[in-house]
Amino acid sequence: MKFFKNKFFIIVMSLALFVVIFMATLSAMGLTGPINNTLNVLATPFRYAGLKIGEAFDGFSRYFISIDELDKENQSLIDEIERLEGELADSQAIKEENERLREYIEFKKTYPDLSLTEALIIGSESENHSTVFTLNKGRGDGIKVGMPVVVSKGVVGSVCEVGSTWCKVRAITEASSSIGAYVSRSGEIGLIEGDISLKGTGECILNYLPTDADIEVGDLIYTSGLGSVYPRGLLIGEVTEIKTDEYLRMKVAKIRCTVNFESLRYVMIVTDYDIYVEE
Repeated sequence: MKFFKNKFFIIVMSLALFVVIFMATLSAMGLTGPINNTLNVLATPFRYAGLKIGEAFDGFSRYFISIDELDKENQSLIDEIERLEGELADSQAIKEENERLREYIEFKKTYPDLSLTEALIIGSESENHSTVFTLNKGRGDGIKVGMPVVVSKGVVGSVCEVGSTWCKVRAITEASSSIGAYVSRSGEIGLIEGDISLKGTGECILNYLPTDADIEVGDLIYTSGLGSVYPRGLLIGEVTEIKTDEYLRMKVAKIRCTVNFESLRYVMIVTDYDIYVEE
């Protein structure tokens, strides 16, 4: 069927070509009149068909040219989007870096007696119900077991293991951790300890407060410096709940740490400080 359609098209085009040549010959011989008029009438459909075929080919040509131009325009837009995304990522990285440096400078101004080494958290692990962070600083950087680890918002924990180029830090929320602490408003002294029942909540317990201790919900808790592990005056957290243990005859306060342990990336290791404890 397709063959016959193609054959018919060839025959029609051949007849149209013949008519055009024949008319051109008559015109050259000066033969005009009824025959010429009749031939023109007969040739009109073929001329119309040829015109439409030409328009179709021209339309196809313009269509493919438009598609090619659209492809080029789309590729140009894609390249521009990738360039802008790259600039945005660079801008965000610069912003984060500036913010981190600003926090470091402000922290250094607040605690000028502290010697600090900045470190990047390169991993975390859970062992015996205790979360431990791995940092990219170690023995070669002067890091030792027991050194406090902080951020601008407060205490993170202390170094519990050291390698040549790395160290591990145990957070203050862990059950094996304990820090001497005091209530900033009243000066009441207690001991911050991790509690396994609060694991993953970012909370810890302030123990060993006398039953008449002056402590309220909302009070801020700081390191006291007792024990010579943490320097005095580092923020730990805020009191969220207070209970009285009648059996042990003491108050127990729940503390929400100001540090968000889940979002930590950079920390500061306190490599040296002047021990200062108020009477």
